[in-house]
Amino acid sequence: MYYKKLESGKVRFFDTYQTLSGKRKQVTVTLDTASAQSQRQAKNIIEHKLQAEREAYDALHNATIAQVFDVYWETRKREISASYAFREKGQFDTFLNDFDFGNKRIKAISSMELQKFVNFFDKPSTRLEFKRHLVQFFDFAFDLRYIDINEAKRIRIPKVRQTIEQKERHDLKFFTFEEFNEFVDSAKCYIANLRSSYHRELGYRRLLMLEFIFLTGCRYGEAAALEWKNVDILMRDIYIRQSWQINLGKVGPTKNLQSVRHIAIDERTAEILEEMKARSECNFVFATTHHQPFPNGALNKFMKKVGEYGGMAKNPKDFSTHMLRHSHITLLVLAGVPQKVIMDRVGHSNPRTTSEIYTHLISSQKQQAVKVLNDLPRIA
Repeated sequence: MYYKKLESGKVRFFDTYQTLSGKRKQVTVTLDTASAQSQRQAKNIIEHKLQAEREAYDALHNATIAQVFDVYWETRKREISASYAFREKGQFDTFLNDFDFGNKRIKAISSMELQKFVNFFDKPSTRLEFKRHLVQFFDFAFDLRYIDINEAKRIRIPKVRQTIEQKERHDLKFFTFEEFNEFVDSAKCYIANLRSSYHRELGYRRLLMLEFIFLTGCRYGEAAALEWKNVDILMRDIYIRQSWQINLGKVGPTKNLQSVRHIAIDERTAEILEEMKARSECNFVFATTHHQPFPNGALNKFMKKVGEYGGMAKNPKDFSTHMLRHSHITLLVLAGVPQKVIMDRVGHSNPRTTSEIYTHLISSQKQQAVKVLNDLPRIA
């Protein structure tokens, strides 16, 4: 320990120590005098400081991924909805526990280890989702100086070349108006042949909810959580302000703030709401006879059964409630509705979502293009 007198007349005591990285750091304390008593006092203070510095550095240098994640999650879970937090936490549990990354020192993790982890999953969407979460987590660790570089940013996700069959299947994942009418007719026949009045009632309620989603473009969760207090049949308006959290089994917030919106409804949608009002015995608009929202899985299963029963040309395995939302947006695009109006109606926050995912070129558009070309003056 050393000391020097300052211009103020006080005395500064200091000592140095070597970090695990080989760097030397200095710890100081300033007292009034350089007496023997002050030197003993300074020595005790500096020793406590040195010990605290070494422990802090050791904790930073030897922290495990699980320890850093606990700090990260305290912040992260407050930034996202309860439903999304449930899903994201499950994915981190896979990373930390199932693949035993939790006990590894975060400073020693390599991009190769992270790459092998991501490569374990077959679906490109799963790989992308894990990379996104890992990059965000390791960014947090970098900002708090647990690591010197974000190794997750080095993860490479191979570009998937879409086959002709995959493109054709993607292009078919929506209903034209005629195809949905065919689906509704098939559903009515299917429901009429169910074995009991209870099952027929459930089937008809499901069909009304599916029609509602097709005609409004709502997400499943928004339709499932819709309550009568947010419905104005007379003014032909519904107010979307909450969503059903499937994995939590309760009402929660919408996907984003842009999803909180009013939707103007047509005459058929008003009729659907009137029919459900006559059947309703609870706050939810679309509920089972037990006063609970229909599970999304049950609706998807119902759609597939109807598709198979009616022998529809489209592959019933592709039928889902989200396909109805795709269909609604595609029909609005075909009708020439401006993109901003579509975004506001369906609650999209990013215009790319509307333009890239839903603007399919279907047969009616192709025929329209041919008609335009036929109407052009003939080239000599």
